[in-house]
Amino acid sequence: FYSNTSIPMTIKVLLGVAITFCVWNVVAAVHPAPMPSTLIGLVVAVGGEMTVGLLIGVLVGAAFAGIQLGAHLISQQMGLSMATLYDPSFDEQSTVIEQVAFWIALTVFLSIGGHRMVVGAVIDSYRAVPLGSGGISGQALLPLAANALQASSQAATRIAMPALVAFFIATLTGGLMSRSMPQMNLMSLGITINLFVGFVMIGVGLTGWALVSRDVFHDLFYTFGRLFD
Repeated sequence: FYSNTSIPMTIKVLLGVAITFCVWNVVAAVHPAPMPSTLIGLVVAVGGEMTVGLLIGVLVGAAFAGIQLGAHLISQQMGLSMATLYDPSFDEQSTVIEQVAFWIALTVFLSIGGHRMVVGAVIDSYRAVPLGSGGISGQALLPLAANALQASSQAATRIAMPALVAFFIATLTGGLMSRSMPQMNLMSLGITINLFVGFVMIGVGLTGWALVSRDVFHDLFYTFGRLFD
């Protein structure tokens, strides 16, 4: 949401400054670690602080990426993966189904207060990782990265699996029909069947996509609480 190119850069800068002042007032009582006295040590400390923000962004991005991956698998089976559209908001190409899944996930994310939880995670990070401490260690980053990939894969599977099962049944049925009626043109009929099945499963599963997105973001917030507790 914050990286959307449709938001003017001036608004982004002002929003960043406003969040900085708010966070500074909240974490003013936190005692920082001893600041390094050398330039190299200062660069390492700044890099460590950047890893904290990068970790928060990667965890949130992985949740959205898993939801879009599940929608991409459905688009691929429907034959819509080649009909990609350029999305100027995020400077990337994606299918229409992926964009629908993204906006559903974003609506759920904002409705459950995900933007406030991200700012809250930034505030809590100063208590768990004081200024000048060098950031999060690599031993803690690897399990979190693995958990983020696992959660992303689970979200993609939960979104795509019902439709993939329906596609499998439709393909199996079409194969049996082609064996019993060889004169039937399965190639042209199969594309129509996949499109019909795909749109039906998408219409039925839109609510399920929202529920999956909610569960993914709740797990994300739990990860934030466990990481910065």
